[in-house]
This record gives sequence, C-alpha cells and structure tokens, in this order.
Amino acid sequence: MSRVSASVRVSASLAEVWDRYFDADGWPAWVDGFGHVESSTGYPQTGGSLRWASGSAGRGKVIERVLEHEPRRLHRVSFEDPETEGELEVTFAIEGNGTVVTQEQDYRLRRGGPLAKVTDALFIRSQMRGSLARSLGRLKLEVEEVAAGKPL
Repeated sequence: MSRVSASVRVSASLAEVWDRYFDADGWPAWVDGFGHVESSTGYPQTGGSLRWASGSAGRGKVIERVLEHEPRRLHRVSFEDPETEGELEVTFAIEGNGTVVTQEQDYRLRRGGPLAKVTDALFIRSQMRGSLARSLGRLKLEVEEVAAGKPL
C-alpha cells in the first residue's frame, strides 16, 4: 500500500465545513474529477455506500463504503475504482476560529506487473497527492465564500 495526505485550514466554523463536505449537490464544485452520484444507500453513515462516476478524464466509476462516521470529527471509507482500491480517512478539527481538514489515503494499484512499484513511486503517488490537495483547496474556497456571505 502507498499513502498520501493533504490538509487545509478553512476560515470557517466546523459546522460550516462539515455541512459543505457532505452536501452532495456541491461535490462537482470541489471534489477533484467528480461527475455525478449514481446511487447512495445510507451515506454518509457507518455501513452506508456511495457509487459515483467521474468526468471523462477521471477515475471512472467509484464505490465507497463507510467504515467509520463520527459527526464533526471523522469520516473513513473504503473505496475502489477501476485502477485503485484502498481507504480514505478524513478528519476535522477546530483550530482557532477555523477548521483543519486532513485527508489521508492508503491505496494500492489493482493492476500489478513488474514495474507497478516504480510507476507508483514516480508518477501515481504525486497524482494522488495532487488530487487530494486540489479537492481540499477548492473545498476551502467554497466554504469560505459561503461563510463570507457570497453566493456560490
């Protein structure tokens, strides 16, 4: 397994950040490569599942299963798409008058081969880290605009 992570400090309350994070209508604006929800059962609660599709240049069909969900603190899912599988853990913490959101992703490539580890180390890992950082950066912008009273 490989691990990547990213964090962002959002100048907004924990409640505002948490609510935006789980607002499915807002996901296309900030989740990197997100296309649309195909199905959802009990999401985001523990035991729930979510199936979504990316845009044409994205991950394809993604299935998430909620492993842990502690309101305003932790959300952990297992995921699988055509190329990867693993777990994503998201934590939320109050810091001063803002909120820190951290995503840590453990993943493995579903297709092996003799060069899989080298390809992951040289190319895939930086793309995965970049995707987390882009998503969190856009989440920050989305939440801070709403918190400042600007319409989306």
